[in-house]
Amino acid sequence: MCLFRYLLVVIALFPLIPDKKLHAQACPACSNPALQSSEKLDAGLDTLRKGTWRLTLNMTNGFDYQGGHPNWKGLSEEGVVIDVPLHEHIVSLDFWRTELAVEYNLATNWSVWLRVPYDIKDQTATVRFVEFATPEEQAAILRNRDIHHRTETYIGFSDFRLFAARRIHHLLFPSSRLDLAWGVSLPVGATEEDPLVAGGNGEEHLHIQFGTGTFDPLFELHYTLALSRYLSFALFSMNRLSLYENAKGYRGPLETTSGAAIGIDATAWLTPRITVANFSQSWAYWNGVRDPNSGLVSWNATLHLTFRLKNGLTLTPAYRYPIRQRTLSDEGDTFQYGPTVLLNVSYAPFR
Repeated sequence: MCLFRYLLVVIALFPLIPDKKLHAQACPACSNPALQSSEKLDAGLDTLRKGTWRLTLNMTNGFDYQGGHPNWKGLSEEGVVIDVPLHEHIVSLDFWRTELAVEYNLATNWSVWLRVPYDIKDQTATVRFVEFATPEEQAAILRNRDIHHRTETYIGFSDFRLFAARRIHHLLFPSSRLDLAWGVSLPVGATEEDPLVAGGNGEEHLHIQFGTGTFDPLFELHYTLALSRYLSFALFSMNRLSLYENAKGYRGPLETTSGAAIGIDATAWLTPRITVANFSQSWAYWNGVRDPNSGLVSWNATLHLTFRLKNGLTLTPAYRYPIRQRTLSDEGDTFQYGPTVLLNVSYAPFR
């Protein structure tokens, strides 16, 4: 009953936003939540005891994520795609992600994890005219922009993730532990019809999605080592692979986030931590055709401040900054990272 009450409280914190659009739109830059949280690094080296649990709420606000591409196409009043002077579609995105993570220990050092992400995304779409265009051509350019990108808000759940996890102590060093987790994504996030076909036909569509529509294998590892009484080191890797097409012909990309962290126990209740991580997303495909709106490689640095409060409660605000990033295509709508602020609230009453 205690766990049930806490679940109700946390779920009640999910944002209650009026539905402007019930389809959920995601961005590749924020589709892998591996950089959202320091929960595994804060979990300590303890043995996981049967019947204990841990509850975590991760909140992420990313702003000024940039996307867009050059374009030479317009849309006539009759809905026909036509050639027009060069211009650029400019798309920016602010997003909020609230993710509930529940862990329950089935046996000594064996546990199950469930992660439930909920996203709100504010997209703004504009056009920059590069070459001279007549008023008629400008109208055609704007009509074409509106079938590809619109200034709208998209909300909804992204794919859930379910894991079975094993904790191993004293791997390589006495004061260390390794968490290995194998799992599967649960395809609850909204998906779209093939936007490449729709765009070629002059039909309104969305390029990017909240989920893959498939059950995707997941694998994670989190290794933590106490270097001294005050200093700790961590390595982590979080991975997702789509193996087949969904019912709409979409096959998702390989996504992996790997990195390292250094933490210093400044006091009994405060641990600053610096994390450097790489996020890589490969191409996705629509009916076997490469999706130009996929593909991103980025490096990020995150500063965390973990406050250990009473009764198993920890609070970790963080700030993430993009160091370097590139998209695999200059023609698509893959969003590049902007600055991101994070808040992790974790409760483990029986640590």
